[in-house]
Amino acid sequence: VRFVSSTWLFGKLMCHISRFVQYCSVHVSVLTLAAIALDRHQVIMHPLKPRMSMVKGGICIIIIWVMASCFSLPHAIYQTLTRFYIG
Repeated sequence: VRFVSSTWLFGKLMCHISRFVQYCSVHVSVLTLAAIALDRHQVIMHPLKPRMSMVKGGICIIIIWVMASCFSLPHAIYQTLTRFYIG
């Protein structure tokens, strides 16, 4: 919407929330790929050990989301908003 109307229409709170969601999705994606890579490494290096259980997988997902939220909060909290007046 900002690119079509060249202004932000949703207010200050939504600006901070959208920044948080953008950064959180990036962090979740990166951390999930890292967790998959670590799991694949363990399976290849230790093929006879049992695979990860559903409980451990759920704990990993929760940890990934908590870490991503913690990494993304500073971007949302300390974001500065600037008004530009054209004309």
